[in-house]
This record gives sequence, structure tokens and C-alpha cells, in this order.
Amino acid sequence: MSMKTRRFKYRTCCINSTAELIDDMVDRAREVTLRTLRKHCAGLVEWERNNLYDTGKDRGGLRLANDWAVSFFKSHYAGKPCYFIKHSCIEYIWTKEP
Repeated sequence: MSMKTRRFKYRTCCINSTAELIDDMVDRAREVTLRTLRKHCAGLVEWERNNLYDTGKDRGGLRLANDWAVSFFKSHYAGKPCYFIKHSCIEYIWTKEP
């Protein structure tokens, strides 16, 4: 069984962007599930580890799927389709790459 290539690559977060790009992205966003994000975004497990989430190797830690303060969205960023995670009022953005 072949695994579909995840075409969305981590690009940036709102801290390293402009208010105009972020405001436009947020205004156009629609909420999606974590499952959808996992299907399309490369490097998500590494992002989880970097943000101290339990990725299955530890027992009893907070998992991204159980964090009530995190939400997942699909939108456009700088003219490209994107997915983003809103985590502690910071948007982490994956954009579609060829």
C-alpha cells in the first residue's frame, strides 16, 4: 500500500509573518479535524514533539488530540492553500508545495 505524499510543508508561524497575511488567512479559515491535518501536513509529529506533546512514546502526557486549547483550520496564506494550528494564540502554518 502506498502512502500519499503530504504536500503541505511547515512554512512559518504568525510571529514571523505580517499582520496582513495572518488576518487574511484567519478571516478566510474554516475549521477542520486533526485527522485532516495529519493526512495533508508533513512534519506534524516533529512539530508535536517540539511543542512537548506526547506523541505515543510517553504515557500519560498531553496529546495534541486532547488539548482543548488547540484548533485546526484550512485557509490560504500568501496566495497558497494552507492548513494551520492555532495554539496559545499563535498560528503555525503549513502551505501547499509542489
